[in-house]
Amino acid sequence: GGGAQPAPVHSLSAVGGGGPWSGPLPDVVDAAGALRWTTPVASGQSSPILAGGRIFLTTYDGSAREMATTAVDANTGKVLWKQIAPAPKIEIYHPKTGSPAPATPACDGERLFVFFGSYGLICYDLDGRKLWELPMGPFQDEYGAGSSPMLIDDKIVLVQDHDIDSFLIALDRRTGKQIWKTARPDAVRSYSSPVVWNHNGR
Repeated sequence: GGGAQPAPVHSLSAVGGGGPWSGPLPDVVDAAGALRWTTPVASGQSSPILAGGRIFLTTYDGSAREMATTAVDANTGKVLWKQIAPAPKIEIYHPKTGSPAPATPACDGERLFVFFGSYGLICYDLDGRKLWELPMGPFQDEYGAGSSPMLIDDKIVLVQDHDIDSFLIALDRRTGKQIWKTARPDAVRSYSSPVVWNHNGR
């Protein structure tokens, strides 16, 4: 797994009413006039997010062995910026169904947080300037890292459960400084993202 593969042709598209984020979807997406724009992008398994009129997503180009974060104008589909995460080694992942870019970004309206298991956690401003990063990975896991970062109050929280050294970590979202880190010695190979659970006011 993890070998170089041809870069498939993918695209990010917008359909529908007055803006790409509002209005009903057409009954037939490929009907004439339904597609507002389409933009070629490299593959990835993260979900795109919308913030400040921009769409943010993470991708992986297998032929170039290149992981990237891309910002696209939500109205026009124009690529506004692309930042490469220059990992010296790409993590192992399932060659047919996996990707080194599975984690969905998080955004607080001012900062964008992206995670790659081959590189670590990166914080950009919305114009693509790197504010801070926390290098980590690759981890010992047959299928790579799949958990997405989550914003909780003033923290960015990330869980990484692998064959060894699993942990849950919270960082100051503005500075990247570690607030706490909890080892999870009994947790093995989990690919889900953390959620907040309020119980009895806690």
